Amino acid sequence: MYEGLENMKIIAITQKGIYKIENEDRIVVGKSILAGGILLAEIDGGILAVADGVGGQNAGAVASHFVANKVCALTDITVEDMQAINTELLSLSTKNDGHTGMATTLSGILISDGKAQLFSVGNTRVYLLQSSKYLKQLTVDDTTLNYLLATGQLTAEEGENFARKNEITACFGGGTEDLFNIKISNIGYLGAPIMITSDGLHDYLTVDQMEDIIDEFGLTEKACEEMIAAAREQGSCDDISIVLGVV
Repeated sequence: MYEGLENMKIIAITQKGIYKIENEDRIVVGKSILAGGILLAEIDGGILAVADGVGGQNAGAVASHFVANKVCALTDITVEDMQAINTELLSLSTKNDGHTGMATTLSGILISDGKAQLFSVGNTRVYLLQSSKYLKQLTVDDTTLNYLLATGQLTAEEGENFARKNEITACFGGGTEDLFNIKISNIGYLGAPIMITSDGLHDYLTVDQMEDIIDEFGLTEKACEEMIAAAREQGSCDDISIVLGVV
């Protein structure tokens, strides 16, 4: 058992988008990869992550599964290891015409010795649930919207109605090394629950809405299902993935 972490309870759900042929999301829980359905588990260390095969690109499911499979074998997160995975994905994309330009986002944590490393590229998100109620986003979305807001080309009010909210500026793959820009940080001992989501969820629900559902249903499978249902009601047709890690 890792010091400072006693059996984190995991609730992981990933669901194919409406009208989609296959789910392009992948969830990593330790050494397991979830491509659909629900996984309930307990871990005392390892990887928790969500990879979202980029919509509009070829073979998003191939890209997300490839990266998820490579990442779940890691015992440490380094830029060099992630860069090597990206290079392998780019090489793989050239060997099949149907895989040209395939890409995926990836965000998650690696828990080791009770401490957590945070990593992210793209717009899947990791949240910390403070006081078991308040969601604090730990990752920063690599999106055109964030870039335009940061550079003053859009106001926050204009950003609310921005048509390309899910357009990303960084990923694994995508046909060029230039798109790879992973962010890695140490976040110390993990003393609070975490939540990881794909944009099929968080682009359709506000933080307040997610917090209200968690407040009503607790850190449970039911809360995850209610968040997915609420996102669908708000118009999400995309794949949806959510992971709750409860300490």
